[in-house]
Amino acid sequence: MGKKNSQSEHAIKHRTSDVDYDVPLKADSALKQDKLSRKGYAEIAAAALRKVPSSAGLVVSIEGAWGSGKTSVLAMIEALLLEDEELASPLIVHFNPWLVGDKDALLRHFLSRIASAVKLNDHSRYGKKVAREIKAYAKVFDLVKLIPGAEPWASMIKSVVEAAGEATGAVSEYKTPDIEAYKLRVEDALRNFDRPIIVFIDDIDRLFPLEVFEMVRIIKAVGGLPRLGYVVAWDSVYVGSALEKLGVPHAASYLDKIVQVRMPLPSLSLVARRKLIEDALDGLDPEALRHRFRNQDDRLGSLYHSGLRDLLEQPRDIARVFNAVRMMEPLLRDEIVFADILGLAALSVKAPAVFDLLRKKPFLFVGALPGDITILKPEDLIKEGAEERRIAFEASGVATAAKRVVHFLFPRVASADDSLSLGKGTYVEGNISHPAKLAIALQLSLTDGDVSIKAARQYLQNPARRESVVTGLTSENCDEFIDLLGEVGESLRGEGIADLDELCVSITRLVEKPLLVERAKKNRRGLRLRIEDMALRAVSLLAGAMDKERIAAISKLIATDSVALSCAAEVVTRSYVPGRDRYSDGIELHDEDKVTVLRTFSENVLKAAKTEALLKMNHVSFILWTMARVAPQECPALFSVLKESDPTLDLFALYYLGGTWDSTKGDSYSLPRDASLHEVYCPLADLKSHAITRLQDANLQYPERAAWRAVVDEKHLYGVDGTEARY
Repeated sequence: MGKKNSQSEHAIKHRTSDVDYDVPLKADSALKQDKLSRKGYAEIAAAALRKVPSSAGLVVSIEGAWGSGKTSVLAMIEALLLEDEELASPLIVHFNPWLVGDKDALLRHFLSRIASAVKLNDHSRYGKKVAREIKAYAKVFDLVKLIPGAEPWASMIKSVVEAAGEATGAVSEYKTPDIEAYKLRVEDALRNFDRPIIVFIDDIDRLFPLEVFEMVRIIKAVGGLPRLGYVVAWDSVYVGSALEKLGVPHAASYLDKIVQVRMPLPSLSLVARRKLIEDALDGLDPEALRHRFRNQDDRLGSLYHSGLRDLLEQPRDIARVFNAVRMMEPLLRDEIVFADILGLAALSVKAPAVFDLLRKKPFLFVGALPGDITILKPEDLIKEGAEERRIAFEASGVATAAKRVVHFLFPRVASADDSLSLGKGTYVEGNISHPAKLAIALQLSLTDGDVSIKAARQYLQNPARRESVVTGLTSENCDEFIDLLGEVGESLRGEGIADLDELCVSITRLVEKPLLVERAKKNRRGLRLRIEDMALRAVSLLAGAMDKERIAAISKLIATDSVALSCAAEVVTRSYVPGRDRYSDGIELHDEDKVTVLRTFSENVLKAAKTEALLKMNHVSFILWTMARVAPQECPALFSVLKESDPTLDLFALYYLGGTWDSTKGDSYSLPRDASLHEVYCPLADLKSHAITRLQDANLQYPERAAWRAVVDEKHLYGVDGTEARY
């Protein structure tokens, strides 16, 4: 079933307007909006900063992985410092080195930022002096680009610049002792300043390694200034790696020499993680979570416990994954169960190597996809992918969690890895473990060959939409669609279905649609059930799930319907022809209805012949055969009507004498094996006479020629060339 390229305006609005921009908390509301229970952690950091001595500085580091919420914690620390009545009102300075963009200017910008903040926020005599001295100190670095070294305070001249004003002349005039003098004047001013200055430095782990190195050395160089407290937020693993790449000796312990209080962020608790995910779910378009599939709520819970909660390690992980869900879900709605969409989104964000392998080689997860040609069983294809999957898991950095999510989504992979899975499901439940559903998920839409669960649900629940749904079927999916109606109908358990009898009859009428008639002619009979059997199976599943007591009455409605003659013939045959009860799906007729049913069935067949509709039915040969078995007295009249419409009787010969097929040469023709059926429609002598006449027509082609020759010779002949076939 094809799918429209555009979604509803409602869905598009939600996809674009509800994106989580992952904005960190602000100081004025951070404590109220704390969803991760990190206030206690922030209080510890604030308590340390309240003790910034007047004789020295203090550096506190907030350490956590990218996306772990460091910026929000900085906001909470700032809020706690500002609300503390016992602490002299601190002067808060924010510095983001990522916004400077020039590593050589980092120190100058850093000092200038502190000076500007003091000048702006403190107009006292001491405040003005602090601002003036720090500004003068920073001005040195406008003239000489310096790289602060390790102890003692030293500088290495990189280049010489000329400037106007109080600082002129050659670089040689600015010796290290002069720079040291500037620093001493800054320290003296700060000691006489009665307010602590707290500098918040964020996004160091967004810098390039050289910039990281410069920023770390700046913190080391000025970190000892009195009354100055520094709160730096960084990923210590990234910072340590950057220092190591630049050849810093003992990089792993280098940060310990700079930072007095190192505070790794606590891991996201399971309670906090669940709360964030629940909030993210609540923020989705309500349509995304509407009940569509059997067991969909249980499946979401099982996914959460089968690796999802471990895969989403940080708050930013959750924001990014649900942003991906907002983009994917409207395109897959009604076709893929929400839990599987969420699982795919999580893999795409947190385990891109796994997702890339899934996208490029889906057969390593589900076996062959529809249209793939292979002699290997699905289990063998999946086993062959064990090493490639292992490499992809390891590349993700979250191997165990990613593997568990994959095992949930693809139970056959779990079996191949000798593991268990809670994710077992079916096509009709929208699970991507089914190859056809995975194909839909990876292409984010339906193709002409895909079968739409949404379309099946619309057909079942909305009588007004049935014709439009059928119009959208293609030759690639029409018979699978009928099969799907039964599975979806069974899963619905009657939900939204108000016309069970009419619905069941309409399904059997689908068999006679031109598209399905043509499809049935093209299908090799040995590869699938006959279309009428599929339709009756769908009826059985649907009615059985809703009201088993109605099956007998529905069977009678089908058998006496004037349109659904192929299915009617099947129901009549199952019920009234000995030895023809091939299925146990409950579709059968009561003996007390036999006379009425057979009379109505015969009348319907004769009426269809008179309107020239009979020979356009799906299974004409079976209808003719059924008439011969259950209403032989009506067959001569039927034969006369057919001959009046087509004097050649060629189509009658193909249908009544055909029906046998093998893989050698295809269709073959013969008189019925049961000799009692040879003269049901007309005397055999008359039929042979007509056959001889037709064979004299030089324009008569195969397979018609083979059919009539089979009558004359009373042999079994292949339609393709008239050679003799063997039973």
